Amino acid sequence: MIMLIVLASMRPGEALALRWKDILRDRIVVDERVYDDEFDDVKTDAGKREVPFDRHGVILAAIRRMWAGNKKFRKPDDLVFAKVGRPLDRHNLLNRHLKPIAEKLGLPKTVDFRSFRTMHASLMRRFGARLEVARDNMGHAGGTGSITLDVYSKTWWNERVEAVTRVVEAVFAEPDEEERKRIATPLKGLPDGGIDKEWEPFWEPQAV
Repeated sequence: MIMLIVLASMRPGEALALRWKDILRDRIVVDERVYDDEFDDVKTDAGKREVPFDRHGVILAAIRRMWAGNKKFRKPDDLVFAKVGRPLDRHNLLNRHLKPIAEKLGLPKTVDFRSFRTMHASLMRRFGARLEVARDNMGHAGGTGSITLDVYSKTWWNERVEAVTRVVEAVFAEPDEEERKRIATPLKGLPDGGIDKEWEPFWEPQAV
């Protein structure tokens, strides 16, 4: 789930509401959110969006691991992150899992899910992604900029793919040898450290 927040710029409620039918061959469709077991449409029209996978296959590999570990709930409408078919509780995830791990890593006690989404935006800016690219990936509405930027300036899909790929590269950049082995372990057996090209989901992909 943290991978989807940092790398795919998803809000926690969007990730927890993610269903298998929302995962296409090269992107994630974001059109739903959940909070305290209550499902709803995303907050704004801009929040309804498609988020690209990175070219290294890291985001899709994380989803593939969820698929492999969830053998019972694999129907198109089933949730990717769930417990007995119900959405996970974000408060439990934060207090029982995220904060203890953050403390062990020496991260600030104030760390929360928003911290990781902020990380995505910061990395986008650091590596020169256009404002519109970050806006479209993160599902933000047009800001107070000029009409030219907010209305007429659109983003190329390949440009958004490249931006997400750069974020992935930044997160996994230049670890020492021991750290490199630790990062690579979950992806062992996948070609080039990416998604298994022979893997085929059981659901029928939506038209792109």
